[in-house]
Amino acid sequence: MNKINFNANYLVINAVNLIKKKNYLEAKNLLERALSINSELFEANYNLAILNFQLGNIESSIINFEKSKKLKPKSTQVCFNLALAYDRLNKLDLAIINFKKVAKLEPINELAFYNIGIMYKKKLDLIKAEKYFKKTIYINQSYTPAYNDLFGLYESSNQLDKYNFLLDEAKRIFSDQNLLKFYSAISHYHKKNYHKVIEILENLELNKNYSHQNLTRHSFLAKSYDRIKNFDKAYYHFKINNELVNNYYGKNINERIFINFVEKRLEFFKDIDLKNWKQFQIKNQSTEPTFLIGFPRSGTTLLDTILRTNNTVEVIEEKPILRNFLIELEKKTKNDLNHLDNLSEEYILEMRNFYFNERSKFQENEKANLIIDKMPLNIIHIGEILRFFPKAKFVFALRNPYDCVLSCFIQQFTLNPAMKNFLTIESSALLYDLVMKLWKVYNKKFLINCHFIKYEDTVKNFENTTKDLFKYLELNWTEEAKNFFMNARKRIDISTPSHTQVISPLYTGSVDRWKNYEKQFKKVKKILDPWVNEFNF
Repeated sequence: MNKINFNANYLVINAVNLIKKKNYLEAKNLLERALSINSELFEANYNLAILNFQLGNIESSIINFEKSKKLKPKSTQVCFNLALAYDRLNKLDLAIINFKKVAKLEPINELAFYNIGIMYKKKLDLIKAEKYFKKTIYINQSYTPAYNDLFGLYESSNQLDKYNFLLDEAKRIFSDQNLLKFYSAISHYHKKNYHKVIEILENLELNKNYSHQNLTRHSFLAKSYDRIKNFDKAYYHFKINNELVNNYYGKNINERIFINFVEKRLEFFKDIDLKNWKQFQIKNQSTEPTFLIGFPRSGTTLLDTILRTNNTVEVIEEKPILRNFLIELEKKTKNDLNHLDNLSEEYILEMRNFYFNERSKFQENEKANLIIDKMPLNIIHIGEILRFFPKAKFVFALRNPYDCVLSCFIQQFTLNPAMKNFLTIESSALLYDLVMKLWKVYNKKFLINCHFIKYEDTVKNFENTTKDLFKYLELNWTEEAKNFFMNARKRIDISTPSHTQVISPLYTGSVDRWKNYEKQFKKVKKILDPWVNEFNF
């Protein structure tokens, strides 16, 4: 070993010792010095990659992981950690490539196959996710996480035959009887054996390692008590479930971020004079986008499913099309809404093209004549949308505010700053109030091409209500629309919490459901009653 390499290796050894002592800054300096001596030193690259990853410097860690991979291309450890880093940046395709490299090098590495499944689950490619979860179980029949995800996939997509088959398999393998009882209870729930669900889950003790199952236990207890009309106990368990969700997943999420975001738009558009905005000419108005909006749990997924019965329509379901558009816009406006008034016609046309290019990334039916961008809370961005697309169409899904708020409260959403507001009835009602106040401002300031459709009208007077919707969208209505739930049953990729509802024929059980919890709503009556009157419920 020459003197230069000896010095570099000496620095790496000292750095590793400092990492053990949690002296990360000095360790980082030593590793960088080692690389300045020998940039090809694997140990320096790899340890710096690990350190940067631990410190949250993910992009820097990837640079060093990639260098490490070039130096040792058959290192499964490097490939695995590189995949984890790409996952942290939501670069799922690159994560999959590296996890697959591990799986190829180590065909019995259940962690690699399991993580490939997780990546496909995140991509909502549930068919491939299922494939890799099953491969994981084939390698290791006792690998509980794969069972958990596979059970969850089958349950959420209503593939109950597969769920019950997996349950029978698990009974032969699982030593954890409590976990088996948990999954058995869910099976009973879908068979409508609600008293049996309650019997099992009320007496079930799961250790702290099963955080997801512990909170889900309360969710199914709540839903089962609701089904047998014991609404006090149902509310109790809904409340406990949401408290656990907050404890497990919500501690580092600030719900005020979203509130502030909406309030900022409310204040800005309330005072603005749109006459000052520069006007521009639209050359081809037929390209104007159509948006399906509303408050969450207002019936947007039902409308999405009904519209899909027309084969000339594609509904792009809850994809970050507008979010990516707004991120690009912020580069120009620096997140200052005041800049919306002085945008050049050239820039507006450029951004219109940007939106359509983003939308095309998620489009699957190239023959579709009408593409609908469905994201309920895009309602808060109507001002920005209309600045670039003044002739845009909006389908506004409405539902009784009380039922809407209740449904948000009892639904298990993936937490983010918006969804965290749904953990209590009070905060759900306050967010509803704020969003609808913003809608009123938009409606006053802009000439909005909007079609309102009430959930209650859809379930009580389906044919006339949906015919009006199809007419507004210039679509032909057919009898096929009545069988929307049959089409939905063929899909396992419904990425919203409404899967179970839309695969069933229409029923009125969700109308005025809030009255079962009337005493819990007393404290928000002053918030919601004005909107009941506003929307004529």
